Amino acid sequence: MIIILPIGLLGISYSNVPDEIKLIVGEEQTLDLNLPLPVQVTSKKNIKIKEPMSVILEQEGKAELEVSVLGGIPLKTVAVSSMPYKEVIPGGQIIGIEVHSEGICVVGTGGFNSNGKEVNPCKDSLKKGDRIIEVNGIKINSKEEFKKVIEVDEEKFINLKVKRNDKTIEAKILPRYCDEENTYKIGAWIKDTIQGLGTLTYIDPESSTFGALGHGITDSEFEKIIPISTGSIMTAKIDSIRKGKAGDPGELSGVINTNEREHVGDIEENNARGIFGTIDKEDLDKMKKEAIPIACQNEVKEGDALILADLEGDGVASYKVKIQKVAKYTSEPSKGMVIKIVDQELLNLTEGIVQGMSGSPIIQNDKLIGAVSHVFVQDPTKGYGIFVENMINLDIK
Repeated sequence: MIIILPIGLLGISYSNVPDEIKLIVGEEQTLDLNLPLPVQVTSKKNIKIKEPMSVILEQEGKAELEVSVLGGIPLKTVAVSSMPYKEVIPGGQIIGIEVHSEGICVVGTGGFNSNGKEVNPCKDSLKKGDRIIEVNGIKINSKEEFKKVIEVDEEKFINLKVKRNDKTIEAKILPRYCDEENTYKIGAWIKDTIQGLGTLTYIDPESSTFGALGHGITDSEFEKIIPISTGSIMTAKIDSIRKGKAGDPGELSGVINTNEREHVGDIEENNARGIFGTIDKEDLDKMKKEAIPIACQNEVKEGDALILADLEGDGVASYKVKIQKVAKYTSEPSKGMVIKIVDQELLNLTEGIVQGMSGSPIIQNDKLIGAVSHVFVQDPTKGYGIFVENMINLDIK
């Protein structure tokens, strides 16, 4: 059941009426709909709203709001689904990230000398951005596995199964002997591992899961999100900060601690809204921060907020930001709000948002509302944020 409470002035255009909204059970939340609209719930109870309204979802489940205009002309049916009340531990820690691709990635092709002649066996079969997922019917996930197949003592055709965009294709390639390296090759440059730095957004102590980054891991070679087979987050230490400037957002540089003792968690999902996985129990036990509630995007307002980050190696600190724009229910889930850095201490350190700060938690009214996701290249004091609602819904269950 949904209770509609009129509490102020309302206005909205059709394009701003969402198809679906999520509400936390039992919490009163204001719906930012514009223009006086009569609202009808599935119980057929009609209420004409001339001022902002608040909504209370009394129990878990689904419901519908009928939005009408001009005295009852149906405009849109809005699906309402429930989110349980949840508290998470906000992050801010710099983490090292290592992911292994699903299959091996082709980053380019090129020729080599074989018996005194330049050849390129894969020239017409493979392209930059392809992922080789099988060789001779056997699944592969590492360069070493691939090399074992083609580095043989005699030339044999190999059959490849390749992912290209959303299609699966097959290729038959004859490796050739490389004069310089004394081995057989197909002329493809390949990689299977991506490493980098990012920021932890939250840990859910109830499920021992985490979310980070606020956007997917992409590879500069492909400019698209990489499907992964396995991945890890580890501790990391910042050793330098290259400050941002117009046209160059800057970046954090540091050392990823790859030994077993510095392993923090396993990455199980990489998508447009971040990386997600399970946290090691011993690392969860070390977390001394208190959990705070998450907020639905309906609760996010323009104005003051904080971001959390550990940029100097002496613990997570909070920095002042302004939320300049809120774009609720946008089709780009990682770009739900525009934030501006206004904290002078942070500006002195970085000149704004730098690469590696993606995932920094955004706090407003003592709730986790989202994470830093992108920087504006031409103005690094500004960037996008993703609503935590869009991250938490993709968390590992």
